[in-house]
Order: sequence, then C-alpha cells, then structure tokens
Amino acid sequence: MKYEKSCGTVIFRKTRGKYAVLLIKNRYADFWSFPKGHVEAGENEYQTAIRETKEETGIDVKIENGFRMESVYLIGKRKNTEKRVVYFAALTTRAYVEPQPKEISAFHWFFEDEFPEDCSFENDRVIFKEALKFIKERFGEATEKRI
Repeated sequence: MKYEKSCGTVIFRKTRGKYAVLLIKNRYADFWSFPKGHVEAGENEYQTAIRETKEETGIDVKIENGFRMESVYLIGKRKNTEKRVVYFAALTTRAYVEPQPKEISAFHWFFEDEFPEDCSFENDRVIFKEALKFIKERFGEATEKRI
C-alpha cells in the first residue's frame, strides 16, 4: 500500500451574526472541500496547512491551537493508496478570497447552518461540526453584525 499525507484548514469568519466556513471546489473534482495540500519536504503539519491555505485561497491564517482532526481514506484507481489529511481550525476576518486559478474552480462562504450536501466525504461534515464546536467554545457565538 502507498501512503499520502496532506494538511489543511477549516476556516471560519464571523458575519451577520453567524459563523461562515470557506469551502472550495477543485478543478478536477466537482465537490466542496476544505483548502488542503501535500506536505513538502522539511515542513511540519502546521506549515503545510498555512502554506496550502494561502496558495489556494490567498488568505493568511493563524491556526487556533487545540483542534486537530484527521480524515483517512483510500484513493487511486485501485484504491491502493491510503490518503491521510490533517485539518486545523482557523478564524479570519477576511472575506475576500483569491482562488488559485490552476487548481480552484469555485469558492463559497457557507453559513454554519448551510453546510452543503455535496461535500467530498461524510467525514468532512464531522470535521466541520467539530471545528465549529471548537471555535464557538473558544470565541463564543458570532453575535456581531460584521467582523
């Protein structure tokens, strides 16, 4: 069996009294997911997540310590590669997204109660719920009109 590792972020921002989460669509797959990418030589998980988020969205993030979840699944034509993706939670005040045109076909800020049905994996829904719970415990409800 082969192995691959990626890291990414579940990015939230406060707007209109709710939290919104940023999801992207990759040009090669028609489903919503979180920004993520492959670990490069010499990088740790945090560095990879921060770099990949910046490359794919144009957003500089600060990872909130205390949240780390993994998603593990098989990929490839023969399902002979185990893919492990590590996600961290982040909070931003930036609404403007600069998607990487080579890789990203769409992006959208989804309100916390509007997480899309066509996300890549059911585990993404679990990761979203746990990350949202973590952010609310750390920062409280998103009661401000705009931040």
